[in-house]
Amino acid sequence: MSGHEVRPADRLESYKRCRPRGSGDPPPTDSRFRGNDVALDGAENMDLREQLLSAAQGNVVVMGIGNPCRGDDAAGSRVAREIAERPGVRVIDAQDVPEDYLSKVEACQPDTVVLIDSVDLGSAPGSAAFFDQDRTTGYYPSTHRVPLQLIVSYLERTTHARIFLLAIQPRQTGFLQAMSVEVSSSVEAITGVFNDVLRTRSAPAQVDFASSGKGVVPA
Repeated sequence: MSGHEVRPADRLESYKRCRPRGSGDPPPTDSRFRGNDVALDGAENMDLREQLLSAAQGNVVVMGIGNPCRGDDAAGSRVAREIAERPGVRVIDAQDVPEDYLSKVEACQPDTVVLIDSVDLGSAPGSAAFFDQDRTTGYYPSTHRVPLQLIVSYLERTTHARIFLLAIQPRQTGFLQAMSVEVSSSVEAITGVFNDVLRTRSAPAQVDFASSGKGVVPA
């Protein structure tokens, strides 16, 4: 063995070159990475609010991830679009190409990064889990070109920010399927919690949309 270190950036570039768009990883074989499950109604909304308030320290970037053409996979992207006009955090709607927006995240010099994505948690559709810094590098099945754990590892290395993941359990992710009722309700609840949290912050939001290429997040 040569002892050569394979850096997250090297692995990321390798996946970007070789991994077919839209391919997915196999489902999880256990529930080690289910994090702190969040029920999105009533008093449990306050639990998520408190977790986000605790997490959202310093300069914050929120990245919504998801394919808008694949049903529940669009959850993270839709949340990002719904919170985009609220002040207090820089928001990136990366859709299904988060790897293309990593340089924008780095340029923001964040203290905290919150990723929102549809993830197979092995739980009920529409349920959610909030993963803290110590658990975001676990194995997460992904429908995206680059595995989520590589995105997390890369951002940890390049930004030295605290990384959090808000994962939403999908029901259906087929091409051109509609978003399920359960996940749509979850998106609405999560958006409400985010907007409530962001109202407590004073900095204006900065938005970048994958579909338009427009925004004010630095290139």
